[in-house]
Amino acid sequence: MSKFVPVKERITIRPLDEAAVTRLASELNIPRGIAAVLVGRNFTTFGSCKSFFRPDLNSFYDPFLFKSMEKAVNRILDAIARHEKIMVYGDYDVDGVTSTALMISVLRELKADCDYYLPNRLTEGYGISKNGIEQIRQSGAKLIISVDCGITSNEEVALAREAGIDFIVTDHHEPKETVPDAVAIVNPKVSGSGYPETVLAGVGVTLKLCQGIAKISGYGDSLWRPYLDLVALGTAADIVPLVGENRIITRFGFEQLSNSSTLGIRELIDQQGLTGKKLSTSQVVFQLAPCINAVGRLGDPRRGVELLLTRDQNMASGYAKDLRAANLERRGLDNAVAEEAGAWVYCNCDPDSDVSIVVGKEEWHVGVIGIVASKMVEKFHRPAILLSIDKDGIARGSGRSIPGLHLLEALNRCSDVLDGFGGHAAAAGLTLKSENIDSFRKKFNSVVREMVRPEDLVPLVVADAEVSLAQLTPKFYRIIKEMEPFGPGNMRPVFLCRDLQHYSPPRIVGSNHLKMSVTSEGSVMDAIGFNFGDRISDVTKHDEFGLAFSLEENEWNGKINLQMKVRGVSV
Repeated sequence: MSKFVPVKERITIRPLDEAAVTRLASELNIPRGIAAVLVGRNFTTFGSCKSFFRPDLNSFYDPFLFKSMEKAVNRILDAIARHEKIMVYGDYDVDGVTSTALMISVLRELKADCDYYLPNRLTEGYGISKNGIEQIRQSGAKLIISVDCGITSNEEVALAREAGIDFIVTDHHEPKETVPDAVAIVNPKVSGSGYPETVLAGVGVTLKLCQGIAKISGYGDSLWRPYLDLVALGTAADIVPLVGENRIITRFGFEQLSNSSTLGIRELIDQQGLTGKKLSTSQVVFQLAPCINAVGRLGDPRRGVELLLTRDQNMASGYAKDLRAANLERRGLDNAVAEEAGAWVYCNCDPDSDVSIVVGKEEWHVGVIGIVASKMVEKFHRPAILLSIDKDGIARGSGRSIPGLHLLEALNRCSDVLDGFGGHAAAAGLTLKSENIDSFRKKFNSVVREMVRPEDLVPLVVADAEVSLAQLTPKFYRIIKEMEPFGPGNMRPVFLCRDLQHYSPPRIVGSNHLKMSVTSEGSVMDAIGFNFGDRISDVTKHDEFGLAFSLEENEWNGKINLQMKVRGVSV
């Protein structure tokens, strides 16, 4: 059996309309490398570039483009006027938690009698549950507003209606062939919704409902504008494309996050050591969001909502500390499961024959297996499914895919050995009996082998443009900074420099990071490749080589210099 070794990435340059690049560089008086990035993202005119670099809050679409928005708003305002209790039904991830906090905050501004319900991830799972409907019935609520869930909950919405409870569904997930029989459905993915922006996060859809309420109630933007930081937090955490309205939300919401009026956010930022810093997508996604996610993964998501709702300083501080502690606990569980799963792969898998990873164990925490599946994909570049086996012999799994494999389609081909599954191209969940794991592993591996090409099992780095070291000036970097916030749909630009030589010998720093200084035609720049330590021989044994990289600032001993963050090595 051969052993897994570090996978060497493929590097390619995005094909471009060179005439368009030349024209845009001249029209905007910008470096050709920047023009190539913009053209690669379909910004080819002065007007489109202006809209991209200068997003405007006034560019939000009218919420009443949703054909059902008027019904939704009128039912909510009617419930408030009649003093009916309103229940907001959310979800336990960051998108669901921020959606819930936003909706409750706006309803409270309107003096509504309202409360919220979040399912327990470990006992109820995702979405609307019959248990949840029963608890809401007992609370006396007459109206449920779902946020970030509900579009596939046909039976549960019908159950609520039978109990005399009206339902408004706001969601951003894909609908089934038939949708719930609700008072109103606000979801841009529903056929005939009328809304042009289809990639909003759940909290973005909730924002549109709040904007509709603001317009009809006469409150105006002051009803929702103070909570744009919550919307940005949930939008970034849900990994939706940061284009269109999502770009407006995150661009202005991140600015607001740094000076948030929400006590809990301020306390969480402080707990994470981010006070006074300009927040980026990376800091929001990897430092703030995981703290909110952690309490949902480990059982009780209400603490995340209460962090965002409380107006008591001491309580805000307490919740922030709880969330940070939960995230540290979650990270400990992640690391333990990742170590065990990785060891199993090295002992039991052959990279020549195993094009997928399926590994399970009793008592792995079901709340972290999705995160660890992502780590396995990053480490081995194989679609990975991790399974947590309970005492009754039921395995609950979470899977993550690679580009080139539609995971849900692959699971569908294995449906005869599964008890249930669902998800989309990149991620999915499943359940099966533990005695069927070996059969599933073999069948899934066979299906994946049929669906992917050999090159799909090699990481691909796509550079936006080829540049020289001399082009990487402070002005060049300032223009890149104006393209923030980065994320899906607007990733941080990647460049390729060829014919580089060593200015100083490469070395390994930290746990496994490659540090070097490179030169070309008289220019010199530092480079750091995180987790690239295994590639040191690739660069030391060649006099010339290429680097795919993103450009960033590095602060050391009070000095700030540009450096290359290595994404790939070309020799």
